[in-house]
Amino acid sequence: MTLCDYKPNEPECDGDDSPIVEEVLGKLEDVPPGTKKTFEVRGRKILVINDDGKLFAINGVCSHYNFSLENGTYAKGRIRCPLHGACFNVRSGDIEDYPGFDSLHSYSVSVNNGDIVIKTTEKKLGSDRKIRHLPKMKECNDRPVVVIGGGVATATFIEHSRLNGLITPILVISEESFPPYDRVLLSKNPSATGENIRMRKDDAFYEERNVKFQLKTSVVSVNPNKREVHLSNGDFVLYSKLIIATGGNVRKLQVPGSDLRNICYLRKVEEANHIADLHPGKHVVCVGSSFIGMEVASSLAEKAASVTVISNSPEPLPVFGSDIGKGIRLKFEEKGVKFELSSGVVALRGNEQGEVSKVILQDGKELDVDLLVCGIGVTPATEFLAGSGIKLDSRGFIEVDEKFRTNISYVFAMGDAVTAPLPQWDIESINIQHFQTAQTHGQYLGYTIVGKPQPGPIVPYFWTLFFFAFGLKFSGCSQGYTKEYTNGDPETGSFVRYFLKKDRVIAVAAGGPSQAASQFAEIFKKGIEVTLKDLKNSKDHTWGHLLL
Repeated sequence: MTLCDYKPNEPECDGDDSPIVEEVLGKLEDVPPGTKKTFEVRGRKILVINDDGKLFAINGVCSHYNFSLENGTYAKGRIRCPLHGACFNVRSGDIEDYPGFDSLHSYSVSVNNGDIVIKTTEKKLGSDRKIRHLPKMKECNDRPVVVIGGGVATATFIEHSRLNGLITPILVISEESFPPYDRVLLSKNPSATGENIRMRKDDAFYEERNVKFQLKTSVVSVNPNKREVHLSNGDFVLYSKLIIATGGNVRKLQVPGSDLRNICYLRKVEEANHIADLHPGKHVVCVGSSFIGMEVASSLAEKAASVTVISNSPEPLPVFGSDIGKGIRLKFEEKGVKFELSSGVVALRGNEQGEVSKVILQDGKELDVDLLVCGIGVTPATEFLAGSGIKLDSRGFIEVDEKFRTNISYVFAMGDAVTAPLPQWDIESINIQHFQTAQTHGQYLGYTIVGKPQPGPIVPYFWTLFFFAFGLKFSGCSQGYTKEYTNGDPETGSFVRYFLKKDRVIAVAAGGPSQAASQFAEIFKKGIEVTLKDLKNSKDHTWGHLLL
């Protein structure tokens, strides 16, 4: 593997030759030590942080969904967004923990007669986001690094492998019609088009990085002995190294009538758009009450004639506990969504046009339906690896080590299709299917593929949002927890729930305004121990003081 000989973070890599500007933001007295404050200049929000007398200034909104960073968790040079946990280095502005993709601008800051002054350029002051640019790629004629799968893990791998000096050509083979896009939005905003939610909307970004995409193409087999990937069109490609990032395949209903029309599954943007086109004025039934089913129900409720969620558990979102699920359900019911709890589909019936029209439940109850959306889980998309020698676990997930290496030389895997170590939780191997974790896999493989150490432990973090109004945030890993401790009232949606093992907090779920989940993402990252005693002694269940 070939490395370039430049330092990616040097200023000249930014290509910014716009005029230098200085702007007064405000008064130093407005930002005493240990605080932060957002100022506005030329319509741009700038966050100033006073770290015990040392000032830092960066863009004031997160690059993920433009949420204010002013109330984020600051800890020793890093600011973490309170909404979804993205984390930025305040010295460089670089994104260090996901979700999101772009970095922020950082600004030179000084004090002049009590005024806070930033020194920057017209270009940097003209935007809220920074793409880390590279100099022109060196020519390299090696066999490509072939990546199977075009999701968020792949997008982040491309970014970080190039920043870390990899110049070997990259070829991405993807069943998708678009380069990597924000799949999270499919269930929250199903009408969003592939072009609108692309992570990099400009093809030049990939061209400059010597990355090619072979879209609408699937892989039928892999031959590691010959380093060959065989494609659905009959061709094959040779690789120098292979990365498998295929994610999952949706589980499908296996009941009489499941082949009727207007039964939809959600994995690709075209499927989301089809659901969005069909649902206005229709009776919609969502099968499944986990994240996808609930998010789809919330996104369709406004324009549908009715929305009903079928849950096989006593309350939706059972992973969080029945009381939290009940609180969420009550909020949904206020919006007009109906529920069939502790139930399941045993059959579907259709009309003369072959369209689904009735859902038959276990107790014999029949529901009218025009559009059935199923969110009943996924299976790993690894069938094409049969006979390859690449080791899978009993469920079909690819087994990898902490560097995302499989048991076969030159073959790596990442994202939803893998089971990987989680050392910070003393877990030998675990499959985590969340957007942020997949992004982090791509980031970290971008280090290890060129022999560089990973930038700290992986900390799982995820969120869900309903009606763009309320939701849940979760950090850590609750596997093996033995005790729960709850502050607040889950049924009102304002709470913090701690999951403990041996009286030590290993995961946190939060609803409402609490920042506990994002604070604990940083606490877990730094290996700080919080015990049951600490929880009982806490008056307000804010934890920023542990990070000072």
